[in-house]
Amino acid sequence: MDIYAPILHEFTYQAMAHDLLPIKDGDKTTYRTMVNEGRPDQEEKDVEISEKDRIWVENRHRHMKDTIEKLMGDFQKFIDQNPHFTNTNSGNANSLNAIKDMMAGLPQFQEMKEAYSLHLSMAQECMNIFQRQKLPDLASVEQILATGLDEDYRKPKGLADQVIRALDEENVSPSDRLRLIILYLLFKDGILPADLQKLLAHAQLPSQDGEIIQNLRLLGARTARNLKDSRPLPNPLFPRSSPAPAAHEEYSLSRFEPAMQNMLRNHISGTLDPTTFPYTKPPLDLENTTSNVSATSLRSAKPTWAKQRATTNEPRQRIVVFMAGGATYSESRACYDIGRTSNRDVFLVTSHMLTPVLFMRQVGDLSVDKRRLGIPAEQPKQQAPAHLFEKEEVKQQSQPTKTQQKLPTLPTQAIGNMSLGSRMVNGVPSQTKTPQTSSKLTKEREPETEKKKKHHFFSSKKG
Repeated sequence: MDIYAPILHEFTYQAMAHDLLPIKDGDKTTYRTMVNEGRPDQEEKDVEISEKDRIWVENRHRHMKDTIEKLMGDFQKFIDQNPHFTNTNSGNANSLNAIKDMMAGLPQFQEMKEAYSLHLSMAQECMNIFQRQKLPDLASVEQILATGLDEDYRKPKGLADQVIRALDEENVSPSDRLRLIILYLLFKDGILPADLQKLLAHAQLPSQDGEIIQNLRLLGARTARNLKDSRPLPNPLFPRSSPAPAAHEEYSLSRFEPAMQNMLRNHISGTLDPTTFPYTKPPLDLENTTSNVSATSLRSAKPTWAKQRATTNEPRQRIVVFMAGGATYSESRACYDIGRTSNRDVFLVTSHMLTPVLFMRQVGDLSVDKRRLGIPAEQPKQQAPAHLFEKEEVKQQSQPTKTQQKLPTLPTQAIGNMSLGSRMVNGVPSQTKTPQTSSKLTKEREPETEKKKKHHFFSSKKG
């Protein structure tokens, strides 16, 4: 329903940071930055950006212009409120109470200082890329293509020339050129295939980018049309509004409103088209409810003047929006803005968050063989080892029980046949052989040993 939102440049803090900066968004959202810059212990490390970061939560949905001003103002205010941390050589630092206060507030001070340093560096890097890649001029053309109106909210003229001039800029990155061509195709509802090839060649884009454009047809977009095709442009999903011109140039680059923002606004006002967004359970008839209320006695109704003021803990209406195929950060910002202005809790549910680079990569994968993508649902299920599923009976049959084991037989008969010179070998008597040696000493002592044995067994002891 809205292919513009994943492609346009969004200039709120969260969306702009994820679009321009190398933020790793996995199990944790981290950004690699320099910590303790200018000091001997400076180092680069990955800093986590989470909901626990108060500065991130307060400023992520602000416009970048307002974000930088607020970050600088809050950081200066924080330094002014903690002068004993920045001026340790002052006379007050020599007192015991001042040292205790410094030691007590030092962990919080270091944490807040690193947080402010992180977001100031991220915002500054975003603005550097904003100027270096000519995003002000590029975003101006993008807003015209997405809204169909220029900065004065009039029908644009000479739009093709503006697109060509933007593609000629050397500082415009190849991915931004592809995004601009896609927006131009969506605005024109398809162009001639020969003109598309000329645009790709003029932008010096590889052939793989042409596959991304062709795959947009799978999402309902029209990329090519014939010369004699006179199909009118499709009407937008929601009628475009014409607000007053923005007072500042940066705000004029954010005129586009995602379809989700208009959908939520119409849902709250009760003007959402039920054919496009049908009910799963039709609402109750309002006429019956109003007639029942008017028929009741006024005495049973509670007086309005006795009603207490609404507290902050009073539950608010909840709106849950499920976005199939991933949601953009501009759409999450729209949910936040609508919830704040309408005093409702808006929850956005989706499979993953989309950046323009990720969106175009996934569109390009739509024409790739599924076996090359490694989709988890298409992979064979992992199985546990077979020995874990063996039954206990099988194991018992493989190993003999104690009753099945053969008991050793007693060599009673063999013992009766034994002589003095025999020994047992595996329960069978065998005659021991006297080792033959060449030593004279051994031969001389043999009779003596035999004598001792005879004396031991056949003679009796005395006394």
